[in-house]
Amino acid sequence: MKVVLICATLFIFFSMLMNSARKRGKLGENANRAVTGLATSMRIFVYGLLCCVVIVCCAMAWHMLGQQA
Repeated sequence: MKVVLICATLFIFFSMLMNSARKRGKLGENANRAVTGLATSMRIFVYGLLCCVVIVCCAMAWHMLGQQA
């Protein structure tokens, strides 16, 4: 899990750096498209990771409530 969180953090950081370069106009046309695709895949990855965390938390809560009954 630590590796996934470290990779996600590095992925977000790299995407932010590239996006700022894109907004300043320092990248070419092909690089702009690549950065846009990177940003989209980063969002999908982070949202998927958040969904997995929510599912695990709900499962743990359900399990803990089931043991008390």
